[in-house]
Amino acid sequence: MVEEDFLEKLKKHLADDLGLRDVITEMPREQGFFNEQIVWSVNAETDYEPFEAYETTDGKVIAGYGPAAHVGDILWDYLLDKEKYADVLDYKALAKKRDEILSILQDRSNWSKYKDELSGIIELLEKGDEIARKVSAQAGIEIKQILPTPPSKNTFFCASFDGRGLDDDAKIEKIGKAWIALYNAFTEISRYEGEILEKWKTRIKEEHMKKILPEEEAFAKAISELLREWTSIWCSYEIPSGFPGFEGGSAKWMVRTRGEPYIMVFETEDGKVTVAYEAFRVHSSISIDHKRSDDADTVVIELSNKENWPKYKNTDLKDVIERYELGEEVAKKAKEITGLDVKFFIPRKHCHEAAFYATFDSKGLSIEKKIETIKNLVDLLGITYAEFKKGDEEIKAKYGLKK
Repeated sequence: MVEEDFLEKLKKHLADDLGLRDVITEMPREQGFFNEQIVWSVNAETDYEPFEAYETTDGKVIAGYGPAAHVGDILWDYLLDKEKYADVLDYKALAKKRDEILSILQDRSNWSKYKDELSGIIELLEKGDEIARKVSAQAGIEIKQILPTPPSKNTFFCASFDGRGLDDDAKIEKIGKAWIALYNAFTEISRYEGEILEKWKTRIKEEHMKKILPEEEAFAKAISELLREWTSIWCSYEIPSGFPGFEGGSAKWMVRTRGEPYIMVFETEDGKVTVAYEAFRVHSSISIDHKRSDDADTVVIELSNKENWPKYKNTDLKDVIERYELGEEVAKKAKEITGLDVKFFIPRKHCHEAAFYATFDSKGLSIEKKIETIKNLVDLLGITYAEFKKGDEEIKAKYGLKK
C-alpha cells in the first residue's frame, strides 16, 4: 500500500509538475539497466526518448534517458562507407566488427587507440563524459554517460542516488531533479552530435581531397550540371571516388544520375573516361525476385563467369542469364551500327550492376572535346539502353519480375 501511494505521488509529480506523458507505474521494467533486481519502476513519454526510473532492492534509485550519442549508428555508417566498393558486402561480418569496436570502447583507456581513425566518435564520447560531469555538478546528483554494450549500440545518460532514509517527498523531488539533469544532458549532446559529426566528415574529405587537383573537382562538378541539363534528372558527383572501373583501376571522380535511367560517368587514374547506362539491377532482382538476399553478392560473382551460365539455365535464375544474353546481343548490334566499342558489363562486385558502357582515352583532349565526347556517348548509349528495355520488359513480364 505504501509503495502504491508513493508511485501515485511520483506519477502525479512527473505528469502534472514536469509535463511528462503516459506515465506507467505498473512495473514497465522488471530488471534494471544493469540487470539489478528492482522493487518498482516507472516509464514516461517525453518529446524525444522515454524516461525511465526504478529502485533496486538495496535502495538505490536509478534513472535513465536516451539513446543520447548515436555512436553505434555512426560507426555502422563509417564501416559501411569504407566497404561500399568491396567485392562482397557482408553485413553480418560488418555488424560483428562494429560490436567488437563498441566493446573495446567500453574501456575508456582504449579511446586513444582510435583517436586517429575514429576521431569524430571519440570526440563525441569525450563530450558526453564532459556534459555528464557538468550536469552532475549543477544538479547535485551523480550523472554518467553509459557506453553501449552490444547488442545495444548507443549511449544513454544515467542518474543515481541512494534512496535509503529518504521520505517519499524527498525521493520524488530528487527523481524530478534527476529527470531535469538527464534532459539537459540529452539536449546538449544532441546539439553537439551533428556539429562533431559534420566536422569529422569534413576532416576525412579534406584528407582525401589533398590527392585531387582543383581542376578535376571543377570538371566533375561541371559534368554533373551538364548531365542534369541533358537528362532532366537530378545528379550528384563523388570526388575522390574509388569506384572500381569496369576495365580495372578506380575512379578519380564519378558523376551519376539519381533516377532512371541510371547513368554514370567516371574517370580512372589512367585518364580513361567511361560513360555507362545501368541496364537492370541484378542484386535487387536476385534479392527481391528470387528472395536470395543472403547470398545475392555471391551469386552475382558466380554469374560473372560465363562458364557457370549453363548450370543456371534450368534454375530459378534463368531469367538473369536471359537478360545478360539480351544485353550482350544489344551491345553487339550497337557496335555494328555505330562502329563504336559499345560493351555490356556483367557485374562482379557488390557495387556493380549490369550496364552498357563505352570508354575513351581523354589524355591530351581539350576540355571542350572531352565534354563533347561524353555527350555523344550519353546520347548513343541512351538509344542502346532504350533498345534493351523493350526486350527486358518482355523477360520481366514472362517471369513476373519486379526488378
